[in-house]
Amino acid sequence: MGRRKEFWILTGVLVAIFIAEWFGAFKGINDIIYAHTPLVSSSWVVMITDSASLAAFVVYLILFLAWDFKRCGKLSRLILNFAISLALGMAVVVVLKALTEVPRPNEFPLSLPFIQALLNADYFAFPSGHTARAAILAYFLSRRFPKYAPIWWIYAVLIALSRLLLHVHWFSDVLFSLLLGPWTFMLVELTESFWLPIYSSIIRKLGLEVFAVE
Repeated sequence: MGRRKEFWILTGVLVAIFIAEWFGAFKGINDIIYAHTPLVSSSWVVMITDSASLAAFVVYLILFLAWDFKRCGKLSRLILNFAISLALGMAVVVVLKALTEVPRPNEFPLSLPFIQALLNADYFAFPSGHTARAAILAYFLSRRFPKYAPIWWIYAVLIALSRLLLHVHWFSDVLFSLLLGPWTFMLVELTESFWLPIYSSIIRKLGLEVFAVE
């Protein structure tokens, strides 16, 4: 199956999940899974979930950039796609949190103006930013080291599970985000012909050839 076809299938699945979330179709299964998931806040669970924090991903990106520069003296297209996917993915997460305003478990529902909801997006649950970042990383590493793809996706699932065990997300939050990660990366890859020339032009004008892609 071609990547473009995979992208459109994934788009359809994400739209279906979003519509189901919007109309409350996940409430029953979310409540059941939440009720049967023990609260586990051990240091191991916290350490796993913190490995997908925004701060951790800034460190990962810096390390990948350093690896690229050491290996070939410039930025690789795959790393650039990873960086853009992270930025785009987090933007999508924030907008969807503000649109849906789904409260986290044990939090009170809020109805805020959209701009205010954007500024307080972390209060809301849908979708999970940690899980989305982990899924973007898993997709990226699966492209770079395909032999170990199962390991990268096990990591993403562990992040999703840690969010459930900490009782900070619903099942639908992490399900959507596990699919949002690869969808975001695919979107960036499939639209390279549009944004890459613009990026390259800006890099040349700024004299930042070290950030020019291979």
